[in-house]
Amino acid sequence: MRWHAILGAALLWAQEADLEALWQERDNPEKARAAIAILEKDLSQNPHQTEKVLRLSRLYYLVGESLPAKGPGSEEKLSYYDKAFQTCRSELAYQLGLSGSKVEDEAIVKAATKDHLPLLYWAAAGIARWGKYAPFAKKVAARSKIRLYWDRMMELDPTYFHGGAYRFFGGYYALVPPITGEQDVNKSREMFEKAVAMAPYYLETKVLYAEAYAAHSKVRDRDLFRKLLQEVLSADSGTDPDYAAENRLAQKKAKNLLSQENELFED
Repeated sequence: MRWHAILGAALLWAQEADLEALWQERDNPEKARAAIAILEKDLSQNPHQTEKVLRLSRLYYLVGESLPAKGPGSEEKLSYYDKAFQTCRSELAYQLGLSGSKVEDEAIVKAATKDHLPLLYWAAAGIARWGKYAPFAKKVAARSKIRLYWDRMMELDPTYFHGGAYRFFGGYYALVPPITGEQDVNKSREMFEKAVAMAPYYLETKVLYAEAYAAHSKVRDRDLFRKLLQEVLSADSGTDPDYAAENRLAQKKAKNLLSQENELFED
């Protein structure tokens, strides 16, 4: 029995080491999927490990980022964003004592406190990304739920995860369908400027700023578009394990957006 215990501990240590190595390279979709497989198995056996739940949600989100917005793979893209949302939503409900298949999002969000910011943020990030790429009717229908989560993030701490709520609302005010009456490019720029000022090292903010605001049909600021994306490409992605992989992914996005410049700004 003693040797079984030793072997089990050794296997667990090896799995954790593998997971950590994969996590550091999570901007690679294949590495992200491999890490997902490890975490899904682990959490199925030992649920409610908050840090691993958060990592799983973030990995779902990143795989979603790697898939095309249109054509083959687009439905899978939405599925991964939904998994990112549902994973943190379920854990958040559990920690708040609100577990149950019919628990309302409003009850979950209202009960969440600053102690629950990581779970709340990644649930919000997942549903927001889903909303960005969902078909128009579903996008509009989901608007109130998306706002519910992000309004609470703004209320609790808009600076969490490198200016996360500021970054979201920068994109939201630019990209929300005009039919809602909420599209406002001036508010969009204000929110993006706050996010950049708060965390200039987090490169995804400038990518979204360029894509959502600078290339917006009501703005069309080509100089700003180039400036932001060139800053991303010339930046050091850093070594911080919390965001270095996201910065490398942002640099890939920036390069792709620059290649589409003429298309985005054609008359």
